[in-house]
Amino acid sequence: MFNVNQYYMEAHSGDNIDNTELLNYIKEFDQVVIWGGSFLGSAVGKYFLENGIDILNYWDLRADTIGKVNGIKCIQPFTTEPKDKTLVIFCIGNNVIRGLLLEELSEKGYQNVIRGDYVYMGAICPFDKTTGITSSQCQGSMCCRSIFCERLSNIVKSRSQTINPLHMFSVTLIINQRCSLKCKCCTSYMNEYPLADRKDIPLDRICDDIDRFFDAMDSIGTVTVMGGEPFMHPELSKIIQKLLTKKNFGLISIATSGTYPIKLEQLEGLEDKRVNVSFSNYEHAITKNQRDMMYRNIEIIKNAGISYTVGVTIPEWSVPSTLYDLNDTEGQMIEKKKGCVQPPRCMQIKNGKLHPCDFGTALYSLNLGRYEMDYVDIEHSSSKEELKEKISKFIDQPYYRACGHCTGALGLTSKAAEQGYMDFKKPIITN
Repeated sequence: MFNVNQYYMEAHSGDNIDNTELLNYIKEFDQVVIWGGSFLGSAVGKYFLENGIDILNYWDLRADTIGKVNGIKCIQPFTTEPKDKTLVIFCIGNNVIRGLLLEELSEKGYQNVIRGDYVYMGAICPFDKTTGITSSQCQGSMCCRSIFCERLSNIVKSRSQTINPLHMFSVTLIINQRCSLKCKCCTSYMNEYPLADRKDIPLDRICDDIDRFFDAMDSIGTVTVMGGEPFMHPELSKIIQKLLTKKNFGLISIATSGTYPIKLEQLEGLEDKRVNVSFSNYEHAITKNQRDMMYRNIEIIKNAGISYTVGVTIPEWSVPSTLYDLNDTEGQMIEKKKGCVQPPRCMQIKNGKLHPCDFGTALYSLNLGRYEMDYVDIEHSSSKEELKEKISKFIDQPYYRACGHCTGALGLTSKAAEQGYMDFKKPIITN
């Protein structure tokens, strides 16, 4: 009997694996559909077709505009019957909505599911523990989400010479709290910041955080640099160049909407093979002037020879949690952390502190919950050994007090980057 979870573990490991049993298992099903008609779904479908697997249909909410993928008709999700005879290859790469969509699959009776991103890791990814990695492939191919890639993380971890390395899947470096957009459902809650607090974090503070944190860690899979809008920070280039002095991480992703003018001096040093500028594609939700700015910025990055990606438009988005205190018990907070996909993979460095996730960062920065158990004080650590011990204990905490504020995502009712305002400091009603 084929063990899907065992296959996932092997795909994550960073080793080369034999995919024969996976392919034979998939061939046992009467019909196979791939959910997701973009880059990941296309690549996985091509691999299956080349290895003798018939694909009945692609599923995608944009079916009418996509038409066909790999010559196979694209239809609306959840329209294939019978459900018990159908295997769904789940190829939605966006981590924000992935969990909710997987729950929806189960709720609607589709129990036979294989993660397409894990198939990509095990069968298609060109990198393993014996090779290097590059942003042009890991991010530039658009097939995988490197900041959530278990395989990349384990490849980087394998380079460490430490017997029990302190490794972090990924970390986000927050460099400012101001943005060129006003996204109604921003997961960083940018709309909640008073105008006086919409500012850049000083370069000296950021560079000191980089030195202290990275020198304490043995390895980190990926580093995301973001805000707010990172290109609003005038010294972005110096921040990236400082990061590149550290050799114990895999890739850097600079997350931008592309709607703020990029200056050439901000691009010095960004042509490094570990760097990628990741444009979120919000063209359906922004003004013509902002779209034109995004297209100009993409050309600037392209002409500078810097690796970049442009995201696909997303027809659904999640509404993030409200921020107020739910007065949970300790037991409830422990259970929440156990079931959360964020810590430790989504920890954030901001202004001298390490926070468990973007939610925890927002609670602290907005002064809605400044709990000592919810951050590591990077700035005032006396040595890298002390900081390393603090980070290790922080990762292993049974819960964070921020868990007592978090409801998790409140559904899929908002398109990505829909402009507007929603007050997350009080209960909200979603449709």
